[in-house]
Amino acid sequence: MRLMTKYAFLLLALLALSVSAGAQQTSDDPYEFILAKLAADDGRFDEALSRMDKIVARNPQNAVVLYERAMILVDASKIDAAEAELRKVVALQPNFYDAERVLGRVLLDRAGTDKTKVDDALLHLQNAFKIYPDDLGTGMAISQIYSASGRPAEAEKIIASMLERAPDQRGLNYAYAQVLTKLGRGAEAVKYLERAVEVDPTFGLAIQQLVDVYQSTGQYQNAADVLQPLINEEPTNLDLQRQQAYFYLRGGLPDKARSRFAALLAADPKDTRTQYYLAESLSELERYDEADRIYRQLLEKTPDDPDVLAGFGLTQVSRKKYDEAAKTFRTLLAVPDVPEGPQTLAKTELAFIDLQKGNLQQAIDAAKPLFVFHDKPNRQPITIAIDALRKQKRYADAVTLLQPLVDKYASDPFVNARYIEMLARAGDKDRARVAASTQSKFGVQNTISAAEAYVQADQYDQAIAVLREALRTKPDEVDLQFELAGALERSGNKADAEKTFLDILAKHPENAATMNYLGYMWAEQGTNLERAATMLTKAVTQEPGNGAYLDSLGWAYFRQGKLELAEKYLNDAARILPRDATVHEHLGDVLAKRGETTRALSLYRVALTLDPESKDEAKLRSKIAELEKQQQAQQTPR
Repeated sequence: MRLMTKYAFLLLALLALSVSAGAQQTSDDPYEFILAKLAADDGRFDEALSRMDKIVARNPQNAVVLYERAMILVDASKIDAAEAELRKVVALQPNFYDAERVLGRVLLDRAGTDKTKVDDALLHLQNAFKIYPDDLGTGMAISQIYSASGRPAEAEKIIASMLERAPDQRGLNYAYAQVLTKLGRGAEAVKYLERAVEVDPTFGLAIQQLVDVYQSTGQYQNAADVLQPLINEEPTNLDLQRQQAYFYLRGGLPDKARSRFAALLAADPKDTRTQYYLAESLSELERYDEADRIYRQLLEKTPDDPDVLAGFGLTQVSRKKYDEAAKTFRTLLAVPDVPEGPQTLAKTELAFIDLQKGNLQQAIDAAKPLFVFHDKPNRQPITIAIDALRKQKRYADAVTLLQPLVDKYASDPFVNARYIEMLARAGDKDRARVAASTQSKFGVQNTISAAEAYVQADQYDQAIAVLREALRTKPDEVDLQFELAGALERSGNKADAEKTFLDILAKHPENAATMNYLGYMWAEQGTNLERAATMLTKAVTQEPGNGAYLDSLGWAYFRQGKLELAEKYLNDAARILPRDATVHEHLGDVLAKRGETTRALSLYRVALTLDPESKDEAKLRSKIAELEKQQQAQQTPR
């Protein structure tokens, strides 16, 4: 194709020479021109220039001939002469696209850091781009000059215009993302990085930047997924596989992480870091015995490893081995030069252990110094202290404890939601209302957090009032509508909750969260079961890895009496949510209905260990007592 283009242009040049020859039908210029071009192609530049000089002498105003001579000069590395010739061309014919483009490139290559020369090059590149705006290379060169000279807004306009013409060009999407980032529009930049990777799934630069973005925003599953094409391309690159496995672990997919780490360990059995992450994955899957064995093996080799001690301690906490966990965390704190992160984690877990053991004041005292971490509210210690005060019904003390945080972090939704909840519980309705109203001014998420604070305090009317007030100014805000429907349902107003959910689905029929909530609500009530199952199937199809949606669908099938389907989906939910008491209870109900008493009892007992709500705990104990009574009756001789 390049050869055809080259000789097509050559024919145009010959035509121009023929026209300029006019009546001189015997002119040798076309023949000389071909010989000059062939000589240049062979690297015989002196001969080529000699022949071109003769043609130029007879055609001094022919811009095409002058341009061709300039190109031979460029090939011969006679750049000063080439630049002079190109300037003649653009003076003779200002709309000569190729001459403007090449002159701009030549000037840019020679400009270095000289701003005047860069501006001169930019002028000619702009002329070329104006003549032929589909020239992406020239457009990119212009945008790079703008970016390098601190003019990102102008670079953004150029690249945006090119993206309109070539939206699927990976380089343009990547370049646009860089410019948007420079302009402080990082959130917008993400979709262009994603588009670049969509066009070329192995575009390494864009992938690495996306991975960094996904990590910083906690989108670990996306980070893992975007690495897969690179892993397919380089199956022996263990670093990429290790990175992906780590993202699966942090993204809540411990089963995938476990299989990846196990494979990596098979390839390199001495890799202690992979051993550590395999133990983390097993712990997340509640395979504590296997995780425990690996942690202990690692600690035999490196007893002072802060990460291993932290992971081991967390596993012991999950198993409710609080005394052993406390010993592990104290060992961690005694290690010299422990980084701030593991130190804070150890102290937080020690506070949590005190909370679980009923040492409430010790929990508060241990948690309080940890309320701020890296100048941000540290949620877990705050939660521990507030839980301890809530257990003692010391709501006014909780308000006092939170006040400095509220003063410092006036727009933080978590801190202020806890503050509103404690004010509401303390009976300080006016201050709670003012605080909630203030939070609503900070946006939708803060409004929702304020409403949820009232829900936590079982003050549903106030939660509903906050949401209705916000919807007066933002009537189409789906998240507010969804939260309102949930608050109505929790308050016992099922009819208005159902209407609100249906209103959402009328405008947003694919809203999975709404389909899940309404479908589960109907399943609990035993109404509209066929429609509930249909909606929940759609929700699961959209998010097949969502354990809550799987549980809802399984429960709807149970209420329909479709026990095999119910067991299938509830087993999937239990695999994804191994620590969810409700899922275990639902699966136990299915097995109890099928007469599998022993398995059902086992699931109910596990559910009791997973900190169910008090009303659910009472229900579980009643079910366990009933099944135990049935078992005893079956075993008693008649």
